[in-house]
Amino acid sequence: MIFRADLHLHSCLSPCGGLDMSPSAIVQRARECGLNALALTDHNTARNSPAWQEVCRAYGLAHLFGIEVNTTEEAHILCYFDQLEAVMELDRLIYDSLPNVRNDPVRFGDQVIVNAEEEIEGEVEKYLHGAAAYSVGDLTVLVHELGGLVVPSHVDRDAFSLTSQLGFIPEDDFDALEVSRHYDLESDPLSLRGRYAMLTNSDAHTLDSIGTRFNTFELEAFTVEALYALLHREQQPEATDRSDQCERQKRETHRHP
Repeated sequence: MIFRADLHLHSCLSPCGGLDMSPSAIVQRARECGLNALALTDHNTARNSPAWQEVCRAYGLAHLFGIEVNTTEEAHILCYFDQLEAVMELDRLIYDSLPNVRNDPVRFGDQVIVNAEEEIEGEVEKYLHGAAAYSVGDLTVLVHELGGLVVPSHVDRDAFSLTSQLGFIPEDDFDALEVSRHYDLESDPLSLRGRYAMLTNSDAHTLDSIGTRFNTFELEAFTVEALYALLHREQQPEATDRSDQCERQKRETHRHP
């Protein structure tokens, strides 16, 4: 089966995410963009994952659970799971390790937990942009022990990336590298291709950014095991930069309901 997957999405739980970025709204927008596989990756938390699972199942979308962890080096790392229990265990460990800094919604943004009907069920108390007490190496080991995949985020960016924080990309046990939607996939200026599988995603914090970049996978099932096998083969997954994809797909969806 062909999966068109945007695997870096932030909900209203991330302090920098829009309040309209509920799991339900994200899924509906993704369907308009022609996507059929998604991952929710809020900053340092997975507490919107139960609603995410319910909505994705209701719409028949393949999905992963995720967290974008901010490590002690302040490098962002995407952690993917296909089991809710596993991502919630990582959520517990990461949250417990965060600094005891209370979020100020006026200064930093809201951090709301919602259900599948877009009703607010609570707020996360700690500020979620802090650095967790896990290094890149320690986090990689932990996520693999929990049965997940490890993908350093937007490695080409000049902030919160391996290159910005460490000055290089270490030869670690990563499952892939993610480049931002601004990275030139054809010229590959950082010479990333061939070192690891290379993914690209929208890193959407607003609805109109969803699907501006996505990956195309051919898999029998959209699971961590199947993705691991694909990412560790020599074949490079197809990455697509198509900023007009959503509007075109939206028009087609409205034309052919």
